[in-house]
Formats: sequence, C-alpha cells, structure tokens
Amino acid sequence: MNFAIIGTGIAAETHAKCIEEISDAKLVAVSSPTEEKVKKFAQIHNCDYHTNYKEMIKRKDIDVVCVTTPSGTHAEIGINIANSKKHVVVEKPIDISLKRAKDLVNACHENNVKLSVIFQHRFADDVIKLKEIIDDGRLGRINFGASHTKVYRTQEYYESAAWRGTWKLDGGGALINQSIHYVDLLYHLAGPIEEVFAYTATRGHEIEVEDEAVAAVRFKNGAIGMIEANTNAYPGFYSRLDIYGDNGSVVIQDDKIIDIAFKDGERVHLSEISAHDHNSPAIPNILHKRQFEDIVDAIRNDREPLVNGEEGIKSLEIVLAMYESAQIGQIVKLERE
Repeated sequence: MNFAIIGTGIAAETHAKCIEEISDAKLVAVSSPTEEKVKKFAQIHNCDYHTNYKEMIKRKDIDVVCVTTPSGTHAEIGINIANSKKHVVVEKPIDISLKRAKDLVNACHENNVKLSVIFQHRFADDVIKLKEIIDDGRLGRINFGASHTKVYRTQEYYESAAWRGTWKLDGGGALINQSIHYVDLLYHLAGPIEEVFAYTATRGHEIEVEDEAVAAVRFKNGAIGMIEANTNAYPGFYSRLDIYGDNGSVVIQDDKIIDIAFKDGERVHLSEISAHDHNSPAIPNILHKRQFEDIVDAIRNDREPLVNGEEGIKSLEIVLAMYESAQIGQIVKLERE
C-alpha cells in the first residue's frame, strides 16, 4: 500500500517512520512548498518529492495520503485528497472548524475512501483494557470523569513556526493542540459530554491563544467532571484521566493504569492489566504504528478505521464548546443542531 505525506514537520517524521516499519506499506512521495526542506526529507526517507501537493495527489501509484500540515488546513487539503480518490489520514485535530471537519467526513463518504484521524493514545494497551472493563460494566455507572494535561512548552516552541499559537492556523493553544489527546480519551472512555462551562487564560507565553484552560463538564448520562489543559506546568508533568463509577474507580496516567479498585472486592493486580513493556519508550512510535496498521487493515478489508472521521470530530466539538463558553461566560451545550 503506497503512502504519501503532505508536510515535513515533526508529525511527518513520525508518520514516515511508521510507514517504513509496516511490511506491506511504502512511502513513495512527500510534498511541501519549501523545496530545500522537502528534498532533504525525501532523501532521508528514500522517496520522491513535490512542492505542489495538488500535483502529487494526481499520481496513480498513491493509495493513502497523510496530512501533517498546520491544523487549520487539514480539512481543505483532506477534501482535495478525497476528491482524488485517495484514502486520507489526518493528524489531530481533524480541523479547527466543525463545519469544515464535517465537510471532510462527507467528502470521504461521497468518494468512498477511508478517513482516519490520528489519536494514537487509544491504541495503548492499558487504554484498550480499560475500555473493555468499562464496556463490560465492571466500573458500574460512570459518575465522574476528568482529563488533566499538565505539560510545558517554551516561548521558543511557539516561535518555532509562524502558525503555532495562532487562532487562524493552530485554532487555539494548550487545549486544542496538547490537551485534545486526553479530551478524546475522556469521551472515548467516559462517554459523550452534554455541556461545558470553561475559563481560559494566557499566563506564561506571549501568544494570542490560551496556555491554560479549565472546564466543568456534564456528561450525557448525568455524570460530572472536568477538563484541564496547561502548557505552563514547568518542567512538564503528565496527562491523566480519573474515572469513577458506582462499582469502582480508575486512574490512568500517560497511558498506563496506575490505580484501579472495585467495590465488590474484586482484586486486580496492575501487572495483570498492564503490558508496560509494550508501551515503553524503548519502542518508539509504537502507538502511532498500531494506528497505521489499523488504517491499512481497514482499507484492505473495507471497514471503518477504529478512529474514523466521526470519532475524530467528537473531541473537536468539546474543545470548541469550551472556547465558546470561555468567550461568552456561559454554559455551552453540545449537539445543538
């Protein structure tokens, strides 16, 4: 299965390495408007290069195209790919506009191509196991769910690319860029969110978007919880989920279950749940690789990828509702159509 990549940044490097590690996948081309950068990327990864992605996606030998450009361009580029009858892989977030994101999903359906959004943390061993535990009802009814992303970014990080920390192309800051991974996991594990009330602030960086955000949330099933996003947490700590149910509670930190207990006395040893070696940093990009393997399998077997466009939209809806709430100072309900 032949892949192409649009973009040459950090995410593009990760995508290229994953494609190279999959036996029945091959990177054949990369595109970026900066010839010096794209030529160097192509030499490193032994593929062709283009400075115009629209020309590249016309190639007959390309099956799948990865979009690793600034967030605000994802849907527009993805729609062009879909219209070229190629399958689409989009880095998170799916876009910064809900309307454009839905247009991308529709374009992929209309052209009968697959769409997957990169949320690699769903493929961690402990996340998969926790999803099974929750779906089996072993925690009982979920009563509380919280997502905390406490990381650190320097001013130099935001200045490293003109699009970072901008509303136009980044779509926001700590919330939509860093925290969205665990916002996605919160939805994935604890269930749909019905409404949010949020505050945002810019306290530690000279940027036009937020570097701190917090929200109280109410889930569709009546549970409550919170979302925290922060790029001021020097020197950088962790991403964590807290999920409490009628029959038990669990804490998952940096994709690993660090505490779990059940009221009915069931004893669970973390060693029985966690395959920590599989999530080890010693195996670079393992979660991305698992998602790429899922994408290849979904195309070959004509099924939906585990993180398809509809799933990719869910976290964007939550994040955009938080931004709206912080702006107007009121509770914002999701799914208002």
